[in-house]
Amino acid sequence: LLDLLFRFGKSPGSLRGLPLPTFLVLSGTGLHVYYLFDEPIDLFPNIKLQLKRLKYDLTFRLWEYEVTSKISSIQYQSINQGFRMVGSVNSKYGVQLRAFKIGEKVSLDYLNSYVKAENRVCRNRLFKSSIMSKEYARINFPDWYDRVIVRGDKTRKKWDISGKVHGDDPYALYHWWLNRISEVKGGYRYFFMMCLAIYAYKCDVSKLQLKKDLHTVFLALQMVQHTNQLTYDDVNSALEAYDKAYYNFTISDIEKLTDIRIERNKRNGRSRDQHLKIARAVRDSLHANWRQGNGRPTSEDLVFSWRVAHPTSSKADCRRDTKLDPKTIRKWWDCLDRKK
Repeated sequence: LLDLLFRFGKSPGSLRGLPLPTFLVLSGTGLHVYYLFDEPIDLFPNIKLQLKRLKYDLTFRLWEYEVTSKISSIQYQSINQGFRMVGSVNSKYGVQLRAFKIGEKVSLDYLNSYVKAENRVCRNRLFKSSIMSKEYARINFPDWYDRVIVRGDKTRKKWDISGKVHGDDPYALYHWWLNRISEVKGGYRYFFMMCLAIYAYKCDVSKLQLKKDLHTVFLALQMVQHTNQLTYDDVNSALEAYDKAYYNFTISDIEKLTDIRIERNKRNGRSRDQHLKIARAVRDSLHANWRQGNGRPTSEDLVFSWRVAHPTSSKADCRRDTKLDPKTIRKWWDCLDRKK
């Protein structure tokens, strides 16, 4: 607290300077910094994205391990972050929330002055500019053109996750996230459950099944070392993310919230079909006889062809896709280095 009070209000160009907040709120276990705008901000789509970057930047500046936080990994949250009302009681610890007014309302320009130029909010950039003409969209993207231009439906379309799964499990993405529970660290348990609810909605998993899985996850997360108690109120709160407002949540945001790295399949702008054609061509060039024999590829061949198509992915991803034994995958993992 003393560290923050020393830094609050210092000029933007000063070392470790922070903007002076309007309120400081004591929640029972932590300190919340409130900046109340001097006028409302219109939340157009592009403004939301800009505000998120601004908040992430300020969070990075405020978070200092063993000074302002006992947790080393920074916990980023969206601009829609919920909070307990001042005057209410923290049910976990029986402590009443208290607020202290230490500053005035702030302008957007004032907050902008404390963050990097690329993270500042420009209120004139309401939407991302497009280089695509309506005529081009009408010809090349007729479904989108009919929905958005003709019928005027500008709501974001839900991504078809289940329809793009290659395999017998239509909920593969949801199960993949569920299986990453071993990577959860203290301070991120709630956000893992929240993102599980997001993946459930993305993959059309029923809410009943999600509740069952969250109960199992909740019990498992009790074993993770932590500083704050996890309760069933957190489970119910995480369930609120099972909503269309979150179904297009991005990978980068999930990484920020959970501190779990998610590997990308790098296609360099190519479609999946184009990417696989190139991968197969490279495979056949490097190993022309990869199916030599009775027509059924060996374990070595399976690992080789999978690695060519997924050069940046992990052994766990290979196991999920090929169903091979982990020992077999480890044995042939370096097969890309072999000669023809």
